[in-house]
Amino acid sequence: MSTATLPARSDVPEHDTWNLTSLYPDDAAFEAAVDATDAAVAALAARRGALTPSAATLETTLADLSSLTAAMSRVHAYASLPTTTDEGDEDARRRYGRTAARLARWRAALAFVRPELLALAPETRRAFEAERPALRRYAPYLDRLEADRAFTRGDEVEDALAEFGGPLGHFARARNTLVGNDVRFAPVSSDGAVREVAPSTIRGLESDPDREVRRQAWSHYADGFLGVRDTLAELYLGMVQTTCADARVRGYASGEARALARHRVEASVLDATLEAFTRRLPVWHRYWEARRRLVGVERLEPWDVFAPLGDSVPHVPYERAAAWIVDSSAPLGEAYQAHLRRGLLEERWVDKPANAGKRDGAFCSHTPGAPHPFVFVSYTDDMSAASVLAHEFGHAMHAVLSDVEQDPLDSVGALSMTVAETASNGQQALMRAHLFAGAAASDPDLELAVLDEALLNFHRYFFVMPTLVRFERAVHDRVWRGDVPTGRELTTLMRDLFQEGYGDAIEADERVGIAWAQFVHLTVPFYTFQYAVGIAASSALTARIVAGEAGAAEAYLDFLRAGASVKPTELFAHTGLEVTTPAPVDAAFDVVEGFVARLEAIAAAKG
Repeated sequence: MSTATLPARSDVPEHDTWNLTSLYPDDAAFEAAVDATDAAVAALAARRGALTPSAATLETTLADLSSLTAAMSRVHAYASLPTTTDEGDEDARRRYGRTAARLARWRAALAFVRPELLALAPETRRAFEAERPALRRYAPYLDRLEADRAFTRGDEVEDALAEFGGPLGHFARARNTLVGNDVRFAPVSSDGAVREVAPSTIRGLESDPDREVRRQAWSHYADGFLGVRDTLAELYLGMVQTTCADARVRGYASGEARALARHRVEASVLDATLEAFTRRLPVWHRYWEARRRLVGVERLEPWDVFAPLGDSVPHVPYERAAAWIVDSSAPLGEAYQAHLRRGLLEERWVDKPANAGKRDGAFCSHTPGAPHPFVFVSYTDDMSAASVLAHEFGHAMHAVLSDVEQDPLDSVGALSMTVAETASNGQQALMRAHLFAGAAASDPDLELAVLDEALLNFHRYFFVMPTLVRFERAVHDRVWRGDVPTGRELTTLMRDLFQEGYGDAIEADERVGIAWAQFVHLTVPFYTFQYAVGIAASSALTARIVAGEAGAAEAYLDFLRAGASVKPTELFAHTGLEVTTPAPVDAAFDVVEGFVARLEAIAAAKG
């Protein structure tokens, strides 16, 4: 019997990994940057009580704060990124631990800045801006502070809250270390081969053509989490209680309200998203039946959710996916495409392969002022991997374009994720439209694969993520009232919510219910639903670009360039989207329904 094991990180070819020397040429340069940042933090902290006596002083304060924001972000990226590619790298974890502690001290040392800036009367600020027009560069940042005025406490309280930031951050880090390094998943055994189950391989295994491979992979992955359910529950509930405690200290009405304020999202956006989602669940019930017919099973099981729909699964090597992403971006201009080529093919922005200890999921890390963003994937040579790659490069291009126009205080690091997820899903939508109009039009296997990719993407962001946020709402409400659930109760709640979404098509059990523990997204409260808002907005904006609507491409680029300089609901409104109503989500559900209808027609034709 042969065994397929993941390579050690040290065995991964360098050209398939990201180039961290673009941040600092070596560890010595990193340590020097840490020392320099330490000195800069101390220098700004020494000016406590004297940040705003004049327009010139205020400008200096904000310029220094901007520079420190970029410097701290760069230090964090260099220290944290190696821990995501190998959770077992003790040296990397040790460095990140030291750096995280240093970052917490820096944030604590600068906690006085926000309340001191807010002590500046609005009329004085306006007079200063008239005196020194360069201050208007920082107006969006100051406006965001102003929005938080009622929830900003005095120096002593802000200092204390910042001091606790580092220790409390261990909840999320402990969760990631537990999942990435300590949890053991039973392997898949099929046809004389043994295949390793891990966070970096599960996506490919769950979409394997062999149903037994899928069943084992799905079951073993869920069982790994179930085996440490109570520990994961304590870590997750610790994060929820932290949010609730912070909310009480600051005077928010709930932990949910505190989390939404962090994301710069009104509760009406969440309410509208969930209202449309629950009303349109029958669309998903139709999808499950069409999927069952195409997969060719009597009853759909949870391990069939990602089964390939066609008999021939297209092979999509990395280079082919890169070409699709670049070519589909032609409406956005050659300069945009040139950035994509650099990042995808020339400058090692991407960490591509799966390896032992690599974290689950995918992300794009951005630090303002750095030469480029960093894209994290575990590429598996299929349509799903191509889609994920496009998604993360949507984030990367958002970072590139906003960096040109915005101050570090207003870069993508300060974004509402509703805006960020519009950019990422927009890149996917452009690639999908390009394929439907081109290569997939004459290749039925590719057409079905692209349709499958589209529906699986909407499944993730229009089914799973809204389900997760319904879970979050229920948990946060219980914790806020002092009723802390157990790991078993969390799993039952999650199972019941998925059962509602599955209808009669799939039976949900505790392995379905442990999904709450599998999504790293829940380490950031109320992050999840913003994907649904983003995919709805991207669906509308890219449809205009694909249709050749005059000015649509430039309007989309302006949207990306804006960064965090415009309030999210206002930025969406500039594009004609009112995200505080169900209308954009309903319109996107119409798109999903159209894809489902195409799938139903293919299923009917196959008999």
